[in-house]
Amino acid sequence: MHRLLSRLDYFTLKVFIGLVEYNNGSVVAQKLNTTQPKVSRALSCVREVFCDELFVRRQYGVKPNAIAENLYPFAKAIVSAYDEMAELTMALPLRTHLIIAAQEHLSAFLVESIMELCEQLGSEISVTIQPWSDNVQELLAQGKIDFAIAVNSESFENVESVKVGEAHYHFVAAKKGHPLFSEQLNLANLFKNKLVLINYSQVGLTKHWCEDYADERGLELKVSFKTSSLAMALAHVAKSNDVCWTASVFACLYFKSRNDIDYIDVTDFYENELFPEGKFKRYDYYLQYHKSLNNDFSKQLSDLLSRKMQLALDAYAKDGGRS
Repeated sequence: MHRLLSRLDYFTLKVFIGLVEYNNGSVVAQKLNTTQPKVSRALSCVREVFCDELFVRRQYGVKPNAIAENLYPFAKAIVSAYDEMAELTMALPLRTHLIIAAQEHLSAFLVESIMELCEQLGSEISVTIQPWSDNVQELLAQGKIDFAIAVNSESFENVESVKVGEAHYHFVAAKKGHPLFSEQLNLANLFKNKLVLINYSQVGLTKHWCEDYADERGLELKVSFKTSSLAMALAHVAKSNDVCWTASVFACLYFKSRNDIDYIDVTDFYENELFPEGKFKRYDYYLQYHKSLNNDFSKQLSDLLSRKMQLALDAYAKDGGRS
């Protein structure tokens, strides 16, 4: 008998409950967003399992017999338990180990947010961090990476992208005492230095906006190197005369952790001096994940990231920034 009962899956039980409650197969099909043949097959399955007709045919539908009425509360309880398990599953990550990818200066932020959410939900999880690379979207689509924070992400099949914030502030960093900090901030003084550029979640041959800007205006731009690692960039400029341009309020944490570099906020210079017509490129952060992870956990994670990013921006603005 237990083997027969195993045939009663969630859908079959929902059909049985629907027929008891609505006494009509077409109504049940409409309620369950399915077809009448599927409802008929589910009813046949229930009848075979219990070796009983269960319902008496009427002119406009069916009526449950005594056996069906006795079975109804048990079926209702089983489906209710299924629904409760589904709600719990939707609120938790689908696995106890997550693989994430983000730029170096965003990795800790993503990990801390995941851990904070798991603590709120009472679940335990471990995280593996992968460095950002050109094929992160491809790995997300294949399910080899669970979550990533991308910048100005492009659409990719089977990958959900949810905007969680913006990289509003721009900074220039160099070693302490660099001549740039005592000079007037203008394009000539900036471009006479070799620049270290942070690729915003991109590697390879992708051009940085600075390179496009110089090319479009016929300006000479000397690039020392491009990297997605802010720590590597700062370690380099601390020992050279090169200058690093980066965006993101989270970069400030790296600046303040070193005593051998200094920095200035160049957001106004970027938006008003370099692009007086207001046609500057904006950079937005996106939480990305495979569509199969489109559950309550992902929704809560994106909401948490949005709140924390806005708090970071507000805290920086409240402190008056740095110029």
